[in-house]
Amino acid sequence: MIDKVPEVSLYVFLLTFFPWMMLLIYLSIKFRKNKYALIYSISDSAPDRFRERSKMMMESNLSWLAASCFAFEIFGYVMLRYAWKISHSDIYLWRKSIKSILGKDFPPYFIMTCFMDISLASLSIVLISLLFR
Repeated sequence: MIDKVPEVSLYVFLLTFFPWMMLLIYLSIKFRKNKYALIYSISDSAPDRFRERSKMMMESNLSWLAASCFAFEIFGYVMLRYAWKISHSDIYLWRKSIKSILGKDFPPYFIMTCFMDISLASLSIVLISLLFR
């Protein structure tokens, strides 16, 4: 049974990777006119300790939209919470402000973030299983 975990994880990765990329491309095209306004408003609403870093992540990343999802990602939350020592309430307020900034475009953004989380977790399982073969 345990031998099937990497295989299933690979299938899950493939099933979630392509919808993630399609939503990322769709939202990038949709937000291209307001790109810098969204970057600055999202980074300005970030917690004080992470504000400059979030702005740098979105400006330097080729996919600024994927970098803006950092507050919603599982791995991002853990890093913000324990590495940066940001409280849960500050992260929650940042998520809430991102939701209000995006408005009616938030549902596809959140779905894209969920696909990204599942893809990255599945890829991690596949890579770790290949490492310990």
